[in-house]
Amino acid sequence: MAESVQRENKIAALYPLTKFYMAIAIAAAAVILPGIPMKAGCFVIVNLLAFASGVYKIFVRRVKNSVGVLFLILVIIQTFFTAGDTVLFSFWIFTAKLEGLLFALKLGFILANVGGCLIWFFAVTTEKDFVLALEKKGLSPKASYVVLSTLQMVPVLKKRSEVIMNAQRARGVETEGSLLVRAKVFIPTLVPLVLSAIQGTEERALTLEARGFSVETKSTHLYDIEKKPVDNAVTAVTAIVFGLIIIGRVVVWFVLR
Repeated sequence: MAESVQRENKIAALYPLTKFYMAIAIAAAAVILPGIPMKAGCFVIVNLLAFASGVYKIFVRRVKNSVGVLFLILVIIQTFFTAGDTVLFSFWIFTAKLEGLLFALKLGFILANVGGCLIWFFAVTTEKDFVLALEKKGLSPKASYVVLSTLQMVPVLKKRSEVIMNAQRARGVETEGSLLVRAKVFIPTLVPLVLSAIQGTEERALTLEARGFSVETKSTHLYDIEKKPVDNAVTAVTAIVFGLIIIGRVVVWFVLR
């Protein structure tokens, strides 16, 4: 998906590290800026960036299924279980406090911004492009491989688990139904998944050795990416805006002391 978006959208086609700097700057700004409205504003910017990048549907779905769930849980727990004096309403033995709600929203928007920035970045950037950019920046090939393997681990394990589940169904094992039924099939699914992951690690190690991965020579690439003048401009603007945010935050802190 990221590759097709990169070919069609100018924002998604930016150099991987340029997009990474943008994501880090927005996430850091959400942490630095005070108040719930400013943190919510940063999240609006992330949504606008995802919309302009052509990945808004994917962005919303992933945010809803991950960060959104954590945000909701955080709001419920903090609202009902944080000590405070201002009572919003009471439900059975629970009492909602305004102080808890405000703290939950503040922390929740920080979580939403950090998670949203990462989700947007990996929606518009392939893992191989990101790791290649890091390697061209000076990261060693061995470290690059570790990073790439880590980023690709979850999708690979997800595909393998689906294959194992289909194989279990073909053998007559009941994999759908109540929580108890799913718990019974957990171990028969987990063991082959772990063993296949171990076997895959050994196969990748042999493949890398056969291709001279450990040879101490300069690496070459069949696939390459290059920085463009627009990347330097976007990086400079991002650095200037983030610098102004830090300066403004420091000035406000000194004024309010």
